[in-house]
Amino acid sequence: MPKPTPFQPGHTLEYAVKVVSQDAKGSATCWCLFYVHEGRDEVEIGQNGRKRKRTAQIKMFTAPFYPHKYRSHHESQHAESWVLYQDLSKANKKQYFSSQIKPANTLHRHVTVKDDKLVFNISARIVDTIIGDLFFRDDEVLATADSDGDSDDDMANTIVKKVTKTAKEKTNALKLFVKNENDPDWYQVVIPNAMRFELAMDHVSIGMSFRQAATAIQHARDHTKTATLSGMNDLIVGQYVRVLVGGNLQDILDLMGDLSVWAFSFAFDSSTHFEQSFFDLRVRICFKGRLCNLHLVGLPLFARHTAEILYNLLCKFLDALYPDWRVKLLNASSDGENTMTGRHAGLITRIARCAEFNVLRVWCVPHQIDIIVKSSAEGINDGAYVKDVYSFSVHLRSQHNLIIQMGVKCPKKTNRWVHLGRVLNFYKQYRRSIIAHTLEKHPKKLPSNMWWVITYVVAPAVDEINITFAKLQNQSLLVAQQAEFVNALIGTLTAMFCIEVIDPDQSDDGDGEIESMRINVVGIENHIRDQGSAAGKFFDALNATDQNTVIKEIVSYAIMLVTSLTGVKAERDENNQPLDHNAPPVMPQQFVIVHPAKFIQEVLDKYCDRLLKFWMFDECEEIEADHRDLVKMYRDDENMRNEIDKHDVNTLFNDAWDCVPRFKRLRAFCGGLATIFPNTTSVESDFSILKWELDAFRTALMHLLLEGIMQAKQRAILKQLWA
Repeated sequence: MPKPTPFQPGHTLEYAVKVVSQDAKGSATCWCLFYVHEGRDEVEIGQNGRKRKRTAQIKMFTAPFYPHKYRSHHESQHAESWVLYQDLSKANKKQYFSSQIKPANTLHRHVTVKDDKLVFNISARIVDTIIGDLFFRDDEVLATADSDGDSDDDMANTIVKKVTKTAKEKTNALKLFVKNENDPDWYQVVIPNAMRFELAMDHVSIGMSFRQAATAIQHARDHTKTATLSGMNDLIVGQYVRVLVGGNLQDILDLMGDLSVWAFSFAFDSSTHFEQSFFDLRVRICFKGRLCNLHLVGLPLFARHTAEILYNLLCKFLDALYPDWRVKLLNASSDGENTMTGRHAGLITRIARCAEFNVLRVWCVPHQIDIIVKSSAEGINDGAYVKDVYSFSVHLRSQHNLIIQMGVKCPKKTNRWVHLGRVLNFYKQYRRSIIAHTLEKHPKKLPSNMWWVITYVVAPAVDEINITFAKLQNQSLLVAQQAEFVNALIGTLTAMFCIEVIDPDQSDDGDGEIESMRINVVGIENHIRDQGSAAGKFFDALNATDQNTVIKEIVSYAIMLVTSLTGVKAERDENNQPLDHNAPPVMPQQFVIVHPAKFIQEVLDKYCDRLLKFWMFDECEEIEADHRDLVKMYRDDENMRNEIDKHDVNTLFNDAWDCVPRFKRLRAFCGGLATIFPNTTSVESDFSILKWELDAFRTALMHLLLEGIMQAKQRAILKQLWA
């Protein structure tokens, strides 16, 4: 058997190709650089004898490497560029592709704009499995739903009606998706009026209903006399929204599969609204050095919320979207509910087992803090204080005369993170009106002086916690930044309650002491009086015994709160216990003080096997070189050193690395590490939007349309990423 012609290094420049991989035997695989940077020429079927539409696949050359193979491809697929390229000098050929923007870096890789038309090319897996299946109840679920108490005939008729209705909904949902005759792996959607589509999606993204969006476009048509905006209605908007689900998922698929992306992370949770359950999934990804947090999907749940069902649903979705997700998955974040984090069969445990590399587990820190805040408050007077806070708020909300007099209604005490602080501050702000009204109308419901003292003490502590909650909800937050904010909160509360850390053997009768902390009684009394004259008067109205009692309750509350907060940690092990090490550094100000040898040993080597799945050895060594150059630049360049030294805990990832733009490979590596979700507040935000959109007047909204609304809200972000 003749030996195949090997790759010649000179062909790289002469025929515009690039070696992208080599196997153990040295056989090479090359990419056509014209396609990578320019795409294929627009050639209609029938032109130049063409029989098929162009594909979206990069042309690869393999052995044997005959020159006529290169020429034949370039002449048929890149005719104009190939003629121009041949006439260039060697120096100009080297610079030919450096100034061009790759089609993969634009939104038009899968969206073609031509003659005011939008053409979406969407993977068949997305259309068939995700859009056409996961958003609809299957026949088996329909057959078992709502069948209790019905006769056999009635049940059969009901099932037939439901199956028929679901089949019709699927048909309507997929009406605009047309399978590509020449490539069955792709669907195509043609939007004949691009301006109308863009306006409709912009209106939907800001919260307009479909009918409102259609009406707004019609008004724009009437005022601007733009004929292309005619004929809009809510049904067309609904069709556009369905198409947008497929288009956005295709864009996110391209982000996840990009060569610059070596890792990404997931955050997820489930919630119920109007007796319908949803599973929300977000992805954090660093694309071309830009860290972004994207809504991936909100899937309806038609069965029980068991870990097995959620795992099967998640795998079915991800396998359809991006089959290689198990290789790139770096982190999975959720709340502490057993279905999610159970060490034997929880959802995160199942995901970690199926992933190719280790998956960092994260337990949402705001959820941990919320549990601590509630348990600490419930420990006051053995839970009686919190019960009185709740019952008194219910009583005040029913006092209509008081509401009219004050011009405000007492906030509802719920389980949300910040609501306790709102209720306590309401009591403080309107205490005169509340006390006067309650004394006159319902004196038995008036809280005691001790209750008011505790309210004045607890309220500022909860306010500080709520400020930290607000900081933790930043969608670009890093794990290290989150830990800094929690430590700052602990420091603030420690100073607020005058807490001192002591040795276990020390003792002082004048102090309230628990475990290894103590609080001076005088400090607590001063803290009470620091809250204002009203708090001091309530305290002075107590006898000596009650004063000692309230101080002991405050001491117990403060030390329990601070002690529990010191144990908060996002990173967890397989038993859902705190890890003994922290997430890796990702910011320039952290790396400039790390010795290159330590960086390689403690950071880079841990992810080397994962990196080599997607990057070449030379690219991995480029990370080391970038780090050495960064350390040297920080040491030698005073201006750059001053700029990096300005970075603090509030500096975001993208802003920090924009200051050192030349270290692209190091930034891409750190971006993968930075994708770790520190919490699930962005998932909670999705549920808040979902519940706002799916209000009492839109309960019949299809799940696919609801998802389209969610996708419309991040369309601008995706456009910016591909710009």
